[in-house]
Amino acid sequence: MNSTSEQETRDLITVIARFAAKGDPKKFERFFLEHVEYMRAQEGFGAHQAVTLRDDPSVYVNFGWWQSRKAFQQVVETEEFRAHQRVMHTLLDRAELDLCANLFRINAADSAGRREDFDKPLMHVVTFRTDGDEQLFEEAFAAHGEHIRKVHGFGYADLNKSLKEPGRYTGIAYWWNPDAYGPVTVHESYRALVDLAVEVTVEQVDHVAWNRASHVGSEDGRP
Repeated sequence: MNSTSEQETRDLITVIARFAAKGDPKKFERFFLEHVEYMRAQEGFGAHQAVTLRDDPSVYVNFGWWQSRKAFQQVVETEEFRAHQRVMHTLLDRAELDLCANLFRINAADSAGRREDFDKPLMHVVTFRTDGDEQLFEEAFAAHGEHIRKVHGFGYADLNKSLKEPGRYTGIAYWWNPDAYGPVTVHESYRALVDLAVEVTVEQVDHVAWNRASHVGSEDGRP
């Protein structure tokens, strides 16, 4: 699979934060993106993707990818981070944080085409809950990833395993061609994956911001 394998991502973590803005969502968004600039400059930061729910634009979801749990923990213990959190809490109705192991990163094969070949992408946040064999579920996701990476119009997907809630997995997926998504949901690899979950939640989202670490830059063809 042309992806970052589970072996390669074993030390990587994903911090998935869900925020419900209070009052004007754009006011929160402006401050949050200022906070992101601070995070981008910290050692161990990899990248982030911020989105809003299509059904409720006041709800933001941010995926923050870090090189290790230690690197993230060192940042959250700084006074500047804590000061940012105090400001954000005044702008929020609620906030949820899920620290996850980053298991898979699925990159598109050549057959999927290029981002510039398509118009506005389709983006989803997908949450799976399982109560069975986690290894079997992860193997099913790997098989699903091997299929979707070759689909014309596929962009990127990942899978993150909650370190707080056993059996909970969350990922984000980009479809450069929205029409490519429907047929995938009836393919045998996706059906096998869904059959191993007791609950699947698919939320359509809209892009807010995507950035890599400051020393790397931010050009990667994402929305």
